[in-house]
Amino acid sequence: MYLRYTTRKKDGKVHRSWRLVRSVRIGRRVVQQTVTHPGELDEAGRLRARALARALIGQPEHADLFDDGTHEQAVAVRLKGVRVENGRQFGQVYLALALWRACRLEQLAAGHLPAGKEEVPWEKMAAVLVAARLCEPSSELHIAEDWYRRTALRDLLQLNDALVNKDRLYRALDQWLPHKAALEAHLSRQVCDFTFAFNHVRTIRVGFLPNSRLLPAIAVIAICCDRRASVRVPARYSRV
Repeated sequence: MYLRYTTRKKDGKVHRSWRLVRSVRIGRRVVQQTVTHPGELDEAGRLRARALARALIGQPEHADLFDDGTHEQAVAVRLKGVRVENGRQFGQVYLALALWRACRLEQLAAGHLPAGKEEVPWEKMAAVLVAARLCEPSSELHIAEDWYRRTALRDLLQLNDALVNKDRLYRALDQWLPHKAALEAHLSRQVCDFTFAFNHVRTIRVGFLPNSRLLPAIAVIAICCDRRASVRVPARYSRV
């Protein structure tokens, strides 16, 4: 036994009338014979009708091994109205965070960038910078206003888009710069099966020097395959 329905329009609305039918052979033909006509049914009513059909033919309902007591419900979906919105890049940033944590840079950041009165922990901003340099190297302005909003870091780091801005990214780089030696020592101790490098590029203004000019402060994070390999992180390059 199974359920079948017929549709009809009335007062501009589409109505579905359900029937519980069974297949009956008459000579060489197989026809559907109506057992009962329950009329319009919602999802719960259809579940009850199927249970009635199983009871009539003597086929008990078998519970699953880990049955939680709920029943699957079918929902009609208008496929033409289905669309994807606000898609986010996931694979690259997920791998970047996995490498960040596998190399214990998260613990290093938490240990050297203690929590204060800032709204967003500095280690989270450092993770954003690392993922951005690895996936799509660009300026802090581009990271904050474009790249970050196209990735799934908002969900992976539990960090709202509005909290990631260029000023906060700049301050995160400033927080990292005094810990250059600790970063070098930490990276030199890491033994990995891969090598990657990316630059933290930050333009700062030195206000107390005569004829001060913009100086780029570049921190290069490199994971080396060999313990004998040295990691050098220059604080700045020549003046622009």
